[in-house]
Amino acid sequence: MRTVKWRTGFALVFLLMSMLLMDTGLIATCRGFGDPSTFAVPYTSYTYDFWQEPVPAPQAYVPVRVLRGPDLGLGAFTNPSDIYVDSNHRVYIADTGNNRVIQLDRNFNVLNVFSGMFNAPSGICVTGDGQIYIADRNNSRIVVLDLNGALIRIIGKPEPEHSGVLRADFRYNPVRLGVDQVGRVFVISAETYDGIMEFDPDGNFRGFVGAPKVTPSFIDYLWRRFSSAERRKLLALFLPTQHSGIDIDERGFIYTTVSEGEIRYTEAIRRLNPAGTDVMRRAGFHPPIGDYGSALLDQYGESTLASSLLVDVIARENGIYSALDQRRGRVFTYDESGNLLYVFGGSGQNRGNFQLPVALAELDQMILILDRGTNMITVFEPTEYARKIHAAIAYYYDDDWDASVAAWQEVRKMNVNLDVAHTGIGRALLREGRYAEAMTSFRLGEDRINYSKAFSLYRREVIYDNFTIVAAILIAAPIVLFFLIKLRLVQRLRKALVRWEQSLKAAAQLPANPGSAQTAAAVDTQPKNPPLLLRPWLVRFLLAAFAVGRSLRYALYVIFHPADGFWDLKHEKRGSVASASILLGLLTLTYVFARQYTGFIFNPRDLIKLNIWVELASVLVPILLWCAVNWSLTTISEGKGSFREIYITVAYALTPMILINLPMTVISNYLTAEEGALYFVITSMGTVWSGALVFIGTMQVHEYDFKKTLAFSFLTIVGMALTLFIALLFFNLAEQVYQFGQEVYMEVILRT
Repeated sequence: MRTVKWRTGFALVFLLMSMLLMDTGLIATCRGFGDPSTFAVPYTSYTYDFWQEPVPAPQAYVPVRVLRGPDLGLGAFTNPSDIYVDSNHRVYIADTGNNRVIQLDRNFNVLNVFSGMFNAPSGICVTGDGQIYIADRNNSRIVVLDLNGALIRIIGKPEPEHSGVLRADFRYNPVRLGVDQVGRVFVISAETYDGIMEFDPDGNFRGFVGAPKVTPSFIDYLWRRFSSAERRKLLALFLPTQHSGIDIDERGFIYTTVSEGEIRYTEAIRRLNPAGTDVMRRAGFHPPIGDYGSALLDQYGESTLASSLLVDVIARENGIYSALDQRRGRVFTYDESGNLLYVFGGSGQNRGNFQLPVALAELDQMILILDRGTNMITVFEPTEYARKIHAAIAYYYDDDWDASVAAWQEVRKMNVNLDVAHTGIGRALLREGRYAEAMTSFRLGEDRINYSKAFSLYRREVIYDNFTIVAAILIAAPIVLFFLIKLRLVQRLRKALVRWEQSLKAAAQLPANPGSAQTAAAVDTQPKNPPLLLRPWLVRFLLAAFAVGRSLRYALYVIFHPADGFWDLKHEKRGSVASASILLGLLTLTYVFARQYTGFIFNPRDLIKLNIWVELASVLVPILLWCAVNWSLTTISEGKGSFREIYITVAYALTPMILINLPMTVISNYLTAEEGALYFVITSMGTVWSGALVFIGTMQVHEYDFKKTLAFSFLTIVGMALTLFIALLFFNLAEQVYQFGQEVYMEVILRT
């Protein structure tokens, strides 16, 4: 009994100590407890792949501490708005509701509390020389203090009559600000749609920079275009949404977020140069906009289709930057090219979740998130996974390729789904001149742009190393072709095949009159066991194959002489259903072959999800539907073509796509992205050529004029759309009837 009590008491003590350590954030930092990435956190980490699908990823940051006002020996925070960390690792909090600014050291001990002069301080920025800029919102001014809280100066409200660019009813409500290396102040003012306000080092207003471009929807444009003058006055103006967050990096570039509005969705995060031009690199798989809304999978517990609402951004080392999503409480981190590195955080009531996050900052690689919904700050610490990612990028910027490759390989071991890890290895290998290995890494990382660069260099290297062989082939090929033409080998082969065909026909006709003396003599002269090629069943098969071959060969004449060719197809019976079916089969195989084996640079499809039956249906269904609908419409409008003739005509008209797409699929594996124009132009020529032949063939087979053929081609397309709609409606209704019957059946079974 004493042993049980002793064990129970020890377990309770251990549980209480663990809870205490967890609350103070020590458990994640104690070496004895292992890597923080192994701890359970109240959110799921993921990244997006090339096809905009979320894939699982290890935890990059984990919550280790929560800061509240009482924890700091102060009253509770009230509607805090901003958090900032200066170059000396001091932390500043804009406690807006309490009209104060709190200064902490790197260990979160209170250094100063600045109050008594503010009315809703909303934004903070601290310069390298220790000047604290505070956006005093309701006083419409910028207050500049020193590190001890002494007033240095005040930047007041710009006057409309002096600026020349402000409206007379302009309201100045500064909420966020940033200061560059030369002392220029950039201010975000609430309900200001002209961009970011710029003040010179003396505090004089100089104008606006970085106004987002307005992109109203087409419906809005039409609504305004055709409305009356009175109605237009009542309609809302197409105003760009104001900026929501701002930060300035060490090189003077302005990072800013635009939350919502009539703007390009790709401009949710912007990087402005001092002139206000957006120079953000968006070279990743997808633009840096946070979540993609409808792309989120149910496995991550998402029910909304809305995209992210980004409210703050911070510039970090080596071009890395992080943005805060207020809608889902997540932090998205990108590299300089716009590649998503990792995601962490989430909405909820647990520690590590947020209700209304408004700002973020970085302290010694830790991320601080300010949550207005709970009036507290959550401290996140990087895991080994995040540290390796940052180290790999740092090595790359330091031109230490071997170390960068090694770090990315460690990251890849932790997360094989991280495409940017493969790309990082490839970039380092490319810098080292290891082009073939770089191509492999870029292919694994779905990085087609860098793959093209590596392939271009690798191709040049192979040509230089094998120049003699390549030159010999280029010289010998025309010579061999010339002699083949000169010797007429093709014509001789054709004549031999014709003689062979005639001999087969003669052999097949021997038993036609078995009672004649001639036949009897011929039979007597034949061997008792004829060769395999003279056996009747094989003779009949070869004769049929020759007939189909002639029909297929005629397709080459049709595509170059469409008027005469389609006329002969109908009236001279130069084509057949068998040859047309073979052509459609070849077209389908060509299409599937192109889907699978088009060069990596020009093939953005997910080959793992390639469904052969869907691919076959995507070719055959439209063609057969065209034939059926066209025959149905032309039958009631003096059309001369039967369904058989329409089918043969369409099949022969699609021959250029077979002849062009098949070799271009092979050639695409040896082209770079810069040479892709050649690939797309030639394949487009095949499609246009086939479309023109379908039109001409339709005109010939129905004996229509140009206008009537054009009209019925359009009606055929409309009829195809209606047929597909009715078919989908039918199958949807059939599925509902089946589900209803299944529910009734289950109800009866359960009740009995």
